[in-house]
Amino acid sequence: MSIDKAEWHWKSAAELYKENYNITDEFTQDQTDEIWLYASNHIGLFIKWLIDNNFQGEDANAEACEKVRNGLMTGSEYLISELDGKFCEEDVNECVLDFVNQYYENRYFDDYCDSCPCNALDAPCYSFISDINDYNALKTRIDAAYEKFKKL
Repeated sequence: MSIDKAEWHWKSAAELYKENYNITDEFTQDQTDEIWLYASNHIGLFIKWLIDNNFQGEDANAEACEKVRNGLMTGSEYLISELDGKFCEEDVNECVLDFVNQYYENRYFDDYCDSCPCNALDAPCYSFISDINDYNALKTRIDAAYEKFKKL
């Protein structure tokens, strides 16, 4: 079952991209690739947290996961290249699947918006691609939510 998909966010990211860059023509391939990163940014940060904690699904590409851990690939790039833009339950280790389903559906996007530049800059959430500082700010919130979940 799908948890989130980049395609669900594509239209909003593309419209914002057109507005921000005053684009009236069709997108180039480079622009399209960049929009996919905007559309998947929030998903990619959560995937990075999963991979950093070895909570990825059992069929995950070990080499690609290592690249994410070492900062050579972002979670968004992993989502697009390894998961075809679709974040599904099988991409999560069963030991944390209940947490992921509950947290991602009920609280994650709020934590993402509260901790990332969209909040500080009063900018829409599809207007930036996160860096390691954004991830670290969000990671603290995910870690806290996970610790709280484990105590239930």
